[in-house]
Amino acid sequence: MDFVAIDFETANSRRASVCAVGLVEVKNGEIVDEYYSLVNPHDDFDSFCIAVHGITPDQVKNSPSFADIWPELRSRIEDRVLVAHNASFDMSVLRRSAEQHNLDLPHIQYMCSCLLARKIWPDMPNHKLNTVTRELGLSSFKHHDAIEDARAAARIFLRCSLAGEAGDCGGLAERYGYRIGQILRSGKHITFSSSAAKSSRRRSGSAAGGAAGPAGAKSGGSNAAAAESRPDSGAAAKPKSAPPRPNLAADRGNPLYGKRLVFAGRLSGLKREDAQRRAAGLGALCTESVEWKTDYLVVGRGDYAKYAAGGRTSGKTQSAARLAAAGSRVRILSEDEFAVRLSEAENGGRAGSEG
Repeated sequence: MDFVAIDFETANSRRASVCAVGLVEVKNGEIVDEYYSLVNPHDDFDSFCIAVHGITPDQVKNSPSFADIWPELRSRIEDRVLVAHNASFDMSVLRRSAEQHNLDLPHIQYMCSCLLARKIWPDMPNHKLNTVTRELGLSSFKHHDAIEDARAAARIFLRCSLAGEAGDCGGLAERYGYRIGQILRSGKHITFSSSAAKSSRRRSGSAAGGAAGPAGAKSGGSNAAAAESRPDSGAAAKPKSAPPRPNLAADRGNPLYGKRLVFAGRLSGLKREDAQRRAAGLGALCTESVEWKTDYLVVGRGDYAKYAAGGRTSGKTQSAARLAAAGSRVRILSEDEFAVRLSEAENGGRAGSEG
């Protein structure tokens, strides 16, 4: 099994604001080389990002820029399969940084250890890097340190290959029904996704592999989002009503009090408005967008089944998965699991431990 695990840390929410990078090279199933560098992003640092990874402007003021380290990075990733935990984030950082500095990317193939872990071990509490590492009994590490995160991703990926009895990246992807992601020299981006999702898109009339969107756009969910926002022919779009405000007088001991909730997709057993009203009555804050402080993203049955199978998901679900992999507390719940929690809260019970 040969690949290079990669991890980026950024100074702020802009993907091109790299402040650290870690690479771990694996050959024949063994770690053979590592590379780490602080990077001066020549950009502002967000206080939240500093709190996550601990890197400050003073620490990188004398560090090389992304363009400075690019020759070294390129020599280490060219003609190799890249692996990252929540690869959609790291590949976006790579693409945006190359664009920012007018650098030519080589043809890149990549895989996601987070999506594979979710497929192989669906019963884990969540599939954050530190959680998967702990659940697999791997050695502890300093989370949000680029080289340690890359090393952890490499070890998880090797454990995935053992579970799948695969000797190479292509065999591992095929074993679990994925196609290897690619960034082509033309700039087109083919996401690491399940083959089932790809076949479904072809049957629905979409181009094979999906058309590449604007640089840096979130992959997956764009067609669904467009369909939801497109008004019927000749009719004005119906404005959405604002979610109800939380009942601050609710019992603070119930498990939903003070929680931030977002709903995504079509709900089958609950009406979204009713679910929001009941949750708000218990003191929950219902919002429309997934953010770092979001506690729960509640997903409809159909979309949750796609998510659990590693298929194509909505933009909200992708955002939640990306944030969870980065260390956010957000959890993705099926509407059925949420209905249980809602009932427990209304009946005075308490939800189980969230891990």
